[in-house]
Amino acid sequence: MYKKIKIVIYNKLVVHLLSFWTFLKWQVYKKKHSTIKIVLGAGPTKYPGWFSTNIYSVDVTNEKNFEKYFSYARIDKVLAEHVLEHLTELQIRLMIENLLKYSNDTLTVRIAVPDGFHADPEYIETVKPGGSGYGSDDHKHLFNYQSLSKIFSSYGFTYDLIEYWDEQRQFHQNYKNDDNGFVSRNFRRDDRNSDGIPHYTSLIIDFISKKK
Repeated sequence: MYKKIKIVIYNKLVVHLLSFWTFLKWQVYKKKHSTIKIVLGAGPTKYPGWFSTNIYSVDVTNEKNFEKYFSYARIDKVLAEHVLEHLTELQIRLMIENLLKYSNDTLTVRIAVPDGFHADPEYIETVKPGGSGYGSDDHKHLFNYQSLSKIFSSYGFTYDLIEYWDEQRQFHQNYKNDDNGFVSRNFRRDDRNSDGIPHYTSLIIDFISKKK
């Protein structure tokens, strides 16, 4: 019992320290950047010009976190690579509402998730909810371009399809640059596609909101 209490206290302390350190880094970042670009669920990844966040600093469902960080430095661009498949639809909608509330007049959100229209059954088995791949036991969705765009479109977003498979299981690749966020798990960058065949790809969509 005592050991369990020690673990709980330790975990809470670590989270508190990580959250405090991230907020200090945010103070430096926002002073140096006029365009606010954030990575949600970044893990250990860091990209030049982008501010990395994780659930202990910015829980996408918690408006208080957004208020703490973005009340006076509004968001321009967002990157979420393989994050949304771990969220319920309600959590995704809360995320969108928070992003819109704390964004500038134009908001671009680049989303990358596993692609439910992928032609390879082994890929689908790996990434589907409860599938055989790493982390798939926590997946809540297997999106395709239609189902994902439908959620964002309901909030007035327009969108550009960057990388996706269609209903006929045809692959489309329009990834040109990293201006809206660096995605490592795409056709061009993933080593699993080194033979030129799209073995592992992501559904990548840029969603754009422009306030009237």
